[in-house]
Amino acid sequence: RQGELHLYPVSVKTFGGDKLELQLNPGDSVMDVRQFLLDAPETCFFTCYDLLLHTKDGAVHSLEDYNEISEVADITTGDCSLEMVSAYYDDRSVRFHVHRTRELLSVSTLHASHSTSLALEHERLRSTSETKQDSVKAVPEMEGFGFMEDVTSCFSKLFPSSPKEIKCVESLVFSSLNPPPTHRRLVGDLIYLDVITLEGSNFCVSGTTQGFYVNSTAGNCLDPKPAKSSFEATTLIGLMQKISPKFKKAFKEILEQKASAHPFENVQAFLPPNSWLAPYPPPGHRRDATRAENAITLTYGSELIGMQRDWNEELQSCREFPHTTPQERILRNRALYKVTSDFVEAAMNGAVGVINKCI
Repeated sequence: RQGELHLYPVSVKTFGGDKLELQLNPGDSVMDVRQFLLDAPETCFFTCYDLLLHTKDGAVHSLEDYNEISEVADITTGDCSLEMVSAYYDDRSVRFHVHRTRELLSVSTLHASHSTSLALEHERLRSTSETKQDSVKAVPEMEGFGFMEDVTSCFSKLFPSSPKEIKCVESLVFSSLNPPPTHRRLVGDLIYLDVITLEGSNFCVSGTTQGFYVNSTAGNCLDPKPAKSSFEATTLIGLMQKISPKFKKAFKEILEQKASAHPFENVQAFLPPNSWLAPYPPPGHRRDATRAENAITLTYGSELIGMQRDWNEELQSCREFPHTTPQERILRNRALYKVTSDFVEAAMNGAVGVINKCI
């Protein structure tokens, strides 16, 4: 029927040779495919790659980010597959890769709430009752709310329990050896990172156009020679798994915890809620090098690299998208929501800069 969305299976070959199965619509864009791969546990730490589309007749097509799949090839014929091919890092992509790695190493990105907790509890009890051939008669309630019995402490019960943090690494920060000297830039060095593993070992990692490796730096002077040939990888996560067995185990636990969470908790919140409640007494303020770096390098809503964004032009362009079919309306609304969310985030950061007299 007209208006229905038809999905077709397309396999994806990753860097390691593993294969994933995606259900794609011909109207999906390459950016949609990249988002699917960014959410998949097997490929969530890959950020810099090109996509090749292999069709039934043996042709190979290179996909651009803003193309729709239907513009390149017809996947409805079947036997189509995608291949992830490593691409070169640049200054922007390598910084995004480090930012993405830090996101993955924390379970605080899970957006837990009472609604998702109730949903998970409901699903758990329903599956338990189905094994006993019983039916669930009502949605289970969260225990311990006690609004009428204990009014004075009812506000504290509105806070969802935060997930227990799983530590993967002691420290992962940009090195004070940055920026790379000009003679090292010529051979591909982009950034340097200082890493302290859970085993207590200190490493200096070089981020290059081709990937990451542990260099031989031991003091205050850069020694760019590779420490070991085995200590190199195309991703930072892959390198950390090689140099730290405890990291590999903890990162696996993080992926399992995120996989067991409610699907809504893993959805990126482009418009984060700003609660007027806060816990009391306030939690202890711990050292966090990543948080400190993000605060110091605050751009106050402007682009760190590249041209400044014309918000009005972007918004008007999204409004002019076609919206006749359901698929076109989905793409148009998704683009409008993304631009609006980016603008709200930039406006909030800009307001902070104005109040702090930085702008």
